[in-house]
Amino acid sequence: MSETNSMIIKYWGVRGSIPSPVTSEQIREKEAALIKKIIADGGIEKLFGARPDDGKIDEYLNSLPLSLSGTYGGDTTCFEIQVKNAPLIMIDAGTGARNLGKVLLGRLFSAKNLNPLNTIEKFNKDVYLFFTHYHWDHLQGFPFFAPGFLPGNLRVNINFYGKSNTRQRLSEVLAGQQEYPNFPVVWEDMPCSKNCTELGRLEPNSIQVGEARVTYQELTHPDSVFAYKVEAGGKKFVCATDTEHKDTPDPRLVNLSKDADILYYDCQYTPQEYVGTPGTLTGALTKFDWGHSTYEWAIKNALAANVKTVVLGHHEPMRNDFQLEELLERALKYRDEQLKLAASEGKKLNVIMGYQGLIQTL
Repeated sequence: MSETNSMIIKYWGVRGSIPSPVTSEQIREKEAALIKKIIADGGIEKLFGARPDDGKIDEYLNSLPLSLSGTYGGDTTCFEIQVKNAPLIMIDAGTGARNLGKVLLGRLFSAKNLNPLNTIEKFNKDVYLFFTHYHWDHLQGFPFFAPGFLPGNLRVNINFYGKSNTRQRLSEVLAGQQEYPNFPVVWEDMPCSKNCTELGRLEPNSIQVGEARVTYQELTHPDSVFAYKVEAGGKKFVCATDTEHKDTPDPRLVNLSKDADILYYDCQYTPQEYVGTPGTLTGALTKFDWGHSTYEWAIKNALAANVKTVVLGHHEPMRNDFQLEELLERALKYRDEQLKLAASEGKKLNVIMGYQGLIQTL
């Protein structure tokens, strides 16, 4: 990655509601589809020669969709954001935080710095963790976040941010999931330095994090949710997960996302699933007021805000990789239809299906 990058975003988990690891049945389905694809493309000898080498095989696999060559992932929400000359920034600590923590251990032991883009020594062991909300799929990875257990000179400093709540403090929310008998290590025994800041919901302010600026905005979700905008070097990334828009693009999100480079948006349901059409994947029960959205509203909000790229995420846990790719095809078709409207004249929009391991550089 170039040292000239102002920001790097890596997605460690994009699944919604509950972790959904790939099953043996799904792996077999992928294998069968891959064999059929190889045959359709001319067979092994035509593709790779009589003695296939690793380079040709890798090139072919890299040309295939993730449904055949990998997976969109089953871990729940966790994003890593590297900003030049800033502490490491995280958004949410779903189960994706476990794998992120393993990588961060390697950085600490080798480079003594959690954020490869940071050159300011005082930030080397600092993490700023912003929670969108406190539903369990966005918290449950933190007890398995390895840097939180480093003692002594390796101890990291974790600054937690989340919305104020009349029923529980942020520290109580995090401590609660580690109480006996739920987890063997209580919150208080984790050696990391912990600093919790509760953010006001009525008058949101920006937070300076080194050379990054983080702005939050309350959106619609059961018990509410925060969207976050991270700005650095003239670049903007917005995370708007677990939110719902019913009738019109949300002016709060449109304002937050204005001219953003990337908008990550909740697309858990199809339009048919949202209204409860019989025979859909999630059944005939309407998802109205469940706090999640569709690819149609991702595209409408992105176009209204003049966003460059929208990433579809918070995937329905019952949806497999083949179904996610079908959803992307529908989203691209809908995007093209919307761009033909007079209101979209002169606009462009890149649409990406979010996946675990996706890296975007700005």
